[in-house]
Amino acid sequence: MTDRFISPHRRGFLALAGSGLAAGLTAGGAARAGATRQTAANAQGPYDYSDPIDNMHALVKLMGDTSGRATFFHARGRVFGMMPEEHARPLLSYQGCAARKFVWDEEAGDYLFSLREWLLFTDLETGEVIDEWENPYTRETVSLPHFKGGGGAAAHRWAVEGQLRVGREELWADYGPQVYDWLFDGDDVVATIDQYVAFPSFYPPARFPRASTGAIRWELQVRTFHTRRSQLEDPSLTATEGQETWTMKNSWMGFMNMGRWPGHHLWRAAGRKHLSLDTLPADFVARSEARWPGLIEEFDAWARGDA
Repeated sequence: MTDRFISPHRRGFLALAGSGLAAGLTAGGAARAGATRQTAANAQGPYDYSDPIDNMHALVKLMGDTSGRATFFHARGRVFGMMPEEHARPLLSYQGCAARKFVWDEEAGDYLFSLREWLLFTDLETGEVIDEWENPYTRETVSLPHFKGGGGAAAHRWAVEGQLRVGREELWADYGPQVYDWLFDGDDVVATIDQYVAFPSFYPPARFPRASTGAIRWELQVRTFHTRRSQLEDPSLTATEGQETWTMKNSWMGFMNMGRWPGHHLWRAAGRKHLSLDTLPADFVARSEARWPGLIEEFDAWARGDA
């Protein structure tokens, strides 16, 4: 659920060969590929699902709101540890919310993307928020870094390549424009996207020689969205309702103090998109406010553009 810069795979690129669009979607022009269509007239659909530009708009309608309003993805999940020649081991559960804004940039032809989030780690058995946890691999008791923060639109964009961070182009994966995996069954729509992620480590080796897994963190994230086709393709709607699942494979988290141990994490979460903070689960809101008094008011001000 964290704020990252992503450039996914090249599926669908060859379908554009011979068209005027193809020339703007080469690796050299990837950062501004969305500029081939200068308006968002088709942002609400219906869509051509073989076209990466329509996929860009459809994904924003699934994840957020093409009008620029904030939406809120609330989810519960688990973190697993995976060591060589061992079964996966459940480590922690968590509950969190990703608040997203997509604002159309007419000049660039893509979306300014803002993401703010908060996450609470919880006990596997009781579901209660916990501040300390015994790492079953090292038998060391460590503090859990409950998280609140996020990134602004000045550095992030959502384009035909997916999520990009301006100024860190050297870490983009050169997979070109996206055409997602779409499954249509009557009015049911399932869309799956793969995200290949790299970013400077929060635990660089020079400062955290024991905890760090390296200077760069590498992740694979897979998101699956379920909604109604009647909503997705209704041009009078700027956002869909729906459910989302999220899976991520990454290196050991720094707070575990496992550094170069062999193995990795698997995260999974499931939840639904909320069009307002008012509909978030009451128990989650209460736990969040207990941790960070005034949090809901803070995120509401951000959603309304006051902060």
